[in-house]
Amino acid sequence: MSDPVFKLNIVTPSSIMVREIQALRLADETGSFGVLKGHTDFLTVLQPSLGYYIDADGKETFVAVDGGIFSIRGEDVTLTTRELFESEDPEELSTLMEHAVRKREKSEQSFSSMLQGIEKTFIEKAVSLGRERT
Repeated sequence: MSDPVFKLNIVTPSSIMVREIQALRLADETGSFGVLKGHTDFLTVLQPSLGYYIDADGKETFVAVDGGIFSIRGEDVTLTTRELFESEDPEELSTLMEHAVRKREKSEQSFSSMLQGIEKTFIEKAVSLGRERT
C-alpha cells in the first residue's frame, strides 16, 4: 500500500508553513469537504470556519481558518489564508482565537482613530485655505 502522507503548504501574510498530513477537512460555501492524498485537482474559496487535519503520525490537529483559498494541483496542496490557528486541544484553539480577535479589534480601533485624526486635519486645512482665498 502506498504512503498516505502528503504535504500541505499553508500560506499566510506572515509565514509559510508545511505540514505532512494524511487527511484534511475544511469548509467552503457548499459545506465541509475532505482531502486525502491523490485528490483530484481542486480550487475553492474557504469560509471562515473550523476544521482539522491528521498529521503523518495519526495525531488530530484542529484548525480555525479566516477564509482564504484552497487549491490542489497535482501534488501541490496549498491553503492560503489571512490567518490560521491550530492546536491539538480545542479549548486552546478557542483561547488562541479569542486573543487574536481582541488584538485585531484593538488594532482596528487604533487605525480608525488615526484615520479620524487625518480626516480632521484635512478638513481644518481645507477650511483654512477656503478662508484665505476669500
